[in-house]
Amino acid sequence: MVIDVSDFDNSDGSVSYRFAIIGGGLTGTSLLCQLVDELARMGEAGRLFGSRLGIDVFEKGAEVGPGLPHSSAYVLPFHITNMCARDMTVRISRSDDFQRWVERNTALLCQHFDHEGLDFSASEGPDEHCAHYPREVMGEYLKNQLDDAAQRAEEIGIEVKIWSRCEVVDLWEEKTNIYLTVAEDQRGRKRVGPFQGAMLATGHWFESSRIDNYFTSPWPASKLLAAIPPGTEVGVIGSSLSAIETALTLSAEGRFHRLPAGRLRYEKPDKPRRLILFSRQGLVPRVRGRIGSRRNRYFTCDRMRKLIADHPHRICLSELFLLLDQELSEAYGAPIDWQEILDPSESPVHMLRQDIDRAVKGDGSEGELVWQTVLVQIFPIVRELYLHLGWADKKRFDREFNTLFFIHAATQPAINAEKLLALMEAGIVEVKKLGKDYRFACNESSGKFEFNYTGPDGHELCDIFPYCVDARGQPRSIETDSSELTKNLLARKLVLTETRSSAEDDPEASRGIGSILIDPDTHRVVVASADSASNPDLHLFAVGAMTRGQIIDCSMALGLARSTEAVAENLISILKIMDSQR
Repeated sequence: MVIDVSDFDNSDGSVSYRFAIIGGGLTGTSLLCQLVDELARMGEAGRLFGSRLGIDVFEKGAEVGPGLPHSSAYVLPFHITNMCARDMTVRISRSDDFQRWVERNTALLCQHFDHEGLDFSASEGPDEHCAHYPREVMGEYLKNQLDDAAQRAEEIGIEVKIWSRCEVVDLWEEKTNIYLTVAEDQRGRKRVGPFQGAMLATGHWFESSRIDNYFTSPWPASKLLAAIPPGTEVGVIGSSLSAIETALTLSAEGRFHRLPAGRLRYEKPDKPRRLILFSRQGLVPRVRGRIGSRRNRYFTCDRMRKLIADHPHRICLSELFLLLDQELSEAYGAPIDWQEILDPSESPVHMLRQDIDRAVKGDGSEGELVWQTVLVQIFPIVRELYLHLGWADKKRFDREFNTLFFIHAATQPAINAEKLLALMEAGIVEVKKLGKDYRFACNESSGKFEFNYTGPDGHELCDIFPYCVDARGQPRSIETDSSELTKNLLARKLVLTETRSSAEDDPEASRGIGSILIDPDTHRVVVASADSASNPDLHLFAVGAMTRGQIIDCSMALGLARSTEAVAENLISILKIMDSQR
């Protein structure tokens, strides 16, 4: 039930443990769903705990459930999920929950949406089992799951309150309790509490910009499209998934159609915008293909778990690369040319054309993509591998291989790749490599943006644009978050960022990442310092983008569901302890 925050009142003491979920997007929805699922499964014990539990969900937006990536306020109908629907869920135990929900509700969804281009059937592509639905459809799934979880929660005695258009702008502790300051539209602010626990699930943030023609984010897409006039040139920082969606947004006045031979073609509008996508390596995400049945022999989860057990927090990248090279070399029956992978000699358009062809036809005997078949088997253990890299190797991975990992792990749907290729062939989009030593600045006299870099032939180049969009995705450091809540959390020293932490055996002292430091097993926020006011028993959790420096899959649906499952388990453990102390 969505209610007015002015009605907030915890004075009756009807529950003994009240928990605040700060952020009503996918993460908050996932926690509520998995907590209710588990308590319901526990039967009478779950109803007993539920009768003592109150949950308040605070969402600053008008809609509760979708969050930024799946809200109609931010996306357009042609923005589709980059991940397969079968890998998007609010429940880690049912990874295909979203896919099954769409299949059960296709008729109702078709009636609800009347946008041209929304397709609820499985996407045409190399893998018939991998569907990519419009992001708005995922948003409907999240709203439905939140409503259903709230209803089931009340049936087992949990007191659930959902507050929309309520932004939490401050959080502080008094003894072991948590209090919040909530701003509700134009109605002012109100102190609410006490809570015995809280989860920070505020999602993505973007740096603020004081320059009208510089956009720190491609969202909301409709505002970006309206703000950049047709016929202009646009410099885009980044060439990953967000940059591709930026290109689709700013080319929306044209249309794509498929030629008889099967190739996609883009018909330009009268005044097309022209975009240059800049990145250090000049690479775009690889294209999703079919996954085969071959099982890894060397690069396996069991082997990785043994490495972690034998060398906790001391795993070497060289050992992982050796196993990967061994696996791929055997799978392909030939040595792997790593130099070509790390620094391709072909042009981006040639590589994309080749990548689409290989994704469609496959490069294995079953029509599968062999390298994707190898990599997908290791995804369940990627979070642990990243957490257990030795410090020097973690820094090296972040510096040299982070982009390479994500363009292979976070692949783009074949249809988006075809659209990007059509835009490149039409002269609408170009991808350029900046290299490591580049300079980006806004010329104060002209108000235009300058990219200074070294070209392939060694000559110094300078590209100038009247408009610029930062499409690199989520910044790492929470200090770039301009929200009041984050500023207050840092000022109160309730959270510790990785830039301020130092392991006793680490001579370099600074971790240099900037995300909130958590216990990765429980997602409990690490106490800021021994001499601060922070209570080590404070039940404060953090899940999502603000943990990116530690949790490598923190922005993926399955990764979020895995994290919120850990929080749900922790909350149930707390309720059990409280019950035993009665």
